[in-house]
Amino acid sequence: MSRPLSLLLVLGACGSPPSPAEAPPPRSAAPAPPTPPSYEVHEWGLVRRVFPDRVVVSGPRNLQAVPMPVAKPVLYFHRDGDGPLSIDVHVSMPSGHVAEHWPLTTRERAPRSIRWEGVALVEGSCRGARYPSASDAPCYALDFCEAAELANVETDDGDCVNVGGEPFDHLFYRGEVTSPPSFPLELALEGEVLRVTHRGREPIPGRLVRVRRSGAVVSVVDPPRPGGSVVLPTPATPNGEGAHALRGSLEAAGLTAAEAEAFARAWDEELFGTLTASVATIPPATVAAMPMGPSPDDALLYVLPPSHADALATLRFDPPPRAVRRAIVAWIDVALGRPVRR
Repeated sequence: MSRPLSLLLVLGACGSPPSPAEAPPPRSAAPAPPTPPSYEVHEWGLVRRVFPDRVVVSGPRNLQAVPMPVAKPVLYFHRDGDGPLSIDVHVSMPSGHVAEHWPLTTRERAPRSIRWEGVALVEGSCRGARYPSASDAPCYALDFCEAAELANVETDDGDCVNVGGEPFDHLFYRGEVTSPPSFPLELALEGEVLRVTHRGREPIPGRLVRVRRSGAVVSVVDPPRPGGSVVLPTPATPNGEGAHALRGSLEAAGLTAAEAEAFARAWDEELFGTLTASVATIPPATVAAMPMGPSPDDALLYVLPPSHADALATLRFDPPPRAVRRAIVAWIDVALGRPVRR
């Protein structure tokens, strides 16, 4: 081999790229910083009126006639982010007091309020560690204990609530309200047509459902804007469509589909009677029999705006959540133009 050719081969070898085995290792990406934990609170319940002219809010099931109005919504929690998250939950009744709650806490500041301290929100759903029996606190002092029914409204899409070292699916409270709150919708019967006028300032989530229990039928319309009015014709649609629309209203207020289904398991039978539509329906929960008065034959159902839920019960959280979704359904007796009497 001549010298020029040898020199070219040497120079070519010096300029060739390194083999893959000799290539420097790629730089590893820096780990993503942890995301601070945060959470949302979702709540549902139902408000009605008991004799004599008092308002009731109830959670998993409605109660028998009681001497005072009762409030008991259910609180679900949804967390995000990394690391432990511990919160304090405070519920107060501006015009009444808390009558029942679960899980129990010894930190009762005053009859008007209840406080859970150091509640750990743990990622992943869980079942309640335990629920009281009729002989346990707080049930033994009550005519009917709603805490014993809470397993019926557990969901599988929320995060676990750890209180005192025990896991629970949700928190609940039940209280008594002595001053009837205002309602945003004004009702007027015009023959068989129901005219609904919005006297409030906030929009109504979802839709309005008029229920005629005697015929197992409903009529469903969009709610009026503040200051406006709509008419609901005589119910003629199978009532399962109304149950489906009410679940949609709960989701429009911010609940998950599983939470809206928990409401349906607890309330569909009482609100609508036997469901007859071909839409998917939620079977009612199996609960103990309760003495109850008759449901109204003609009723209106809708979700209250947040400020009206706040007037029934005030919720405070420390640290505060990124959002609180309150979905309290108003159950209005059309014949009286006000919440259902019992």
